[in-house]
Amino acid sequence: MSIRKRLRAFLNLALSKLSNQKNTNITINPFYIKRVLIVRVNYRIGNIIFLTPLIRALEKKIPDAKVDVLVGAPFTIPIIKEMPNIENVYALPRELTKNPIKLFKKIKEINKNNYDLLISPVSVSVSSNIATFLIKANLKLGFYNTNTWLPLNRFAIYPKNISHEALKPLALMSVFEGEEKEYTKYLDIALSKKERDEGIKMLKEALNLKTSSKIVGIFRDARGEKKIKDSWWIEFLKELKEIDSNTIFIDILPPDEKKALLPNLPFISSSNLRDLAKIFSALDIFISADTGPMHLASASLTPVIALFNATNPSLYGPLGVDDTVIQIDNKDINLIAKQSFNHIKTII
Repeated sequence: MSIRKRLRAFLNLALSKLSNQKNTNITINPFYIKRVLIVRVNYRIGNIIFLTPLIRALEKKIPDAKVDVLVGAPFTIPIIKEMPNIENVYALPRELTKNPIKLFKKIKEINKNNYDLLISPVSVSVSSNIATFLIKANLKLGFYNTNTWLPLNRFAIYPKNISHEALKPLALMSVFEGEEKEYTKYLDIALSKKERDEGIKMLKEALNLKTSSKIVGIFRDARGEKKIKDSWWIEFLKELKEIDSNTIFIDILPPDEKKALLPNLPFISSSNLRDLAKIFSALDIFISADTGPMHLASASLTPVIALFNATNPSLYGPLGVDDTVIQIDNKDINLIAKQSFNHIKTII
């Protein structure tokens, strides 16, 4: 465990002993909820996309409520800003959290919204818990955790029977009164038809396509040990093209990358994550390692082939009905290519 994580765990435990936390069975009447704030001060793309099942559940349970979201990194704002029930998305970048004057100015701005309900979907984030403490709301809902400082007054039991991190926040909906509803259990940023049409146009322009073709996007970047070497990708593409020479492959590049995997391989990039999602929605298949854009493609409802080599897919895998996970550890690339192609044939 890193020093930062140890310090965070110690601070959480110390503060929890000072707080007067009580696990109550008090429910929430959705009729009185008009303004909601979800607090998830996090700086990774995937963790913000993991909020979408909760956002869609709130849309279904309290359709007339205006929902705001507080995230960490400003660049993640476009992902969820255009979802139907979202009013505002605020950001607390790291540099802001280190400047008390600017931080309290931002908190003061947020507090003008007079929230009926604040939801903290995770209990182990010190940044989120501090923001939850500073922001005013009549009700503050989260998971009960005796070892974590939680400035809340409504609690749900942490769902030990749910493994995927994106689906755990749905357990918070059990605190609401009224008829139990069936909530969607996949990622969805709710791209509109107009946005999907824009994605088709952007992709066709990048590929200079005049006719429809089967298009597979690849994304090679990932964090740390999840990243797969370019030499592996080159061999993988070679195997796929030998299986089906008619498929068009396009290299999806991160904003700071300007060079495609191969000289003759078309590529496309966007620094706006919502625009990137539009492009993903125009693909027939998206292939990548475990990374934020993998979840963004799945949340665009594009079938995903996720290549896992370090993390646990039951916790972080794609959730779409046509998504699949292939464990690539110590597997022959030819076998992985065949598995991938068989999946492509199944859904196209």
